Amino acid sequence: MNLKTIQAIILQNQKLLSEGESVVQRTLRIETIPKKAAVLIGIRRCGKSTYIRNLVSSEVDDKSLVCHIDFADDRLVSLQTEEPAQIADAYYQLYPDHHDKTVYFFFDEIQLVNDWALFVNRLQNTEKCHVFITGSSAKMLSWELATELGGRTMSWELFPYSFKEYLFAHGLDSKIKMLSSIDKVHNIFSQYLKWGGFPELLYIQSENQKTRYLQNIAMDVISRDIAMRYKIQDLPLLHTLMLLLLGTMSRSITVNKLKQKLSGMHYSTSNEWISKYIRYFSDAYLIFPVEILSPNIAVRSVNPKKIYCVDHALALACDFKLFNNMGAVLENMVFVHLRRQTFDIHYYKTSNGHEIDFVTGTEGNLSLYQVCVDLEDEDTKNRELRAIKEACIELQCQRATVVTLQQTETIHAENCEIMIVKAVDWLV
Repeated sequence: MNLKTIQAIILQNQKLLSEGESVVQRTLRIETIPKKAAVLIGIRRCGKSTYIRNLVSSEVDDKSLVCHIDFADDRLVSLQTEEPAQIADAYYQLYPDHHDKTVYFFFDEIQLVNDWALFVNRLQNTEKCHVFITGSSAKMLSWELATELGGRTMSWELFPYSFKEYLFAHGLDSKIKMLSSIDKVHNIFSQYLKWGGFPELLYIQSENQKTRYLQNIAMDVISRDIAMRYKIQDLPLLHTLMLLLLGTMSRSITVNKLKQKLSGMHYSTSNEWISKYIRYFSDAYLIFPVEILSPNIAVRSVNPKKIYCVDHALALACDFKLFNNMGAVLENMVFVHLRRQTFDIHYYKTSNGHEIDFVTGTEGNLSLYQVCVDLEDEDTKNRELRAIKEACIELQCQRATVVTLQQTETIHAENCEIMIVKAVDWLV
């Protein structure tokens, strides 16, 4: 790899940092710790690079102390199979006196590079620096980092805009502004219901282009985060499985059922193959399988998993039938809101077979969440409340939340308090 090419990229990115850019306030907060790389993970196009650039730009006045490399840059393709240490060589040739200064290294989509962890470890051990890493693979958040970086990281997740961040993007960046603009908040919520939170959608006017943009993200996940990484040749089968999973948003599915559907489309596959590829989709932050709540591993493995998408609008763009299922859309929004706060999310079935959409927390400190578009109908309301009351008794939980589109009410039942809240309020 030509060092002058790397140096040109470093200087170009420093110039962009100096020019600055208008960014939307995100609720995520990252703290830098010496000798620990800050790793930011999430689905592609959710704003990871912008977030880190803004973080570094706000912390560093002298932009010559920043080395930002995006490994998805086509000028760096050959570097993906070569020794990444050339980057440090190129930077310190530009600034030989910076060995004694704290340098901010920012590596974007680093999972594309061979032996990246060895390079990051060596850099942190030999130079005075802070290292920031972004990637689109959840594996960087778990076993890859634990094994290859040996605990010398702190990891965070970034999702597409939450509704609160979506309001920030529309200029409502304080509670006072939100409370004084209730009609505008509800109008923006209607937009969020339809188009979700991918940041770049705010700059696309055409609805057809918005849909194509979301579809392209899904296809990029298949082609770049999965097929390229795992050397998968059968893209049509991979694409079909993705569509089946996204079309199942907020519903339960089994591997056997997926195999039957694929067989009906004349695809030959196995349960093992499907399970493996579901893990790949999950690693890429496209979907989140949710298991039933049970201390028994066998019970969790044999029961269906519920499937949620990282952004409801992405699933809508890939399966238009979901537009008629507002319950699925709202449930997915509630899941992602909870997932931003915790990994520990399950669904639950009472002994009488009534389902609770989400249970978070651990034994002795559980929270229950039910999602229902409309509770005006008394039969619907009684059915949902019956399930919650049963679950509260069985799980020894004293408080539950029902998220709806319209109703607000507090119900004091015999064994628990049930808060019925509007999604537009609960999400902020």
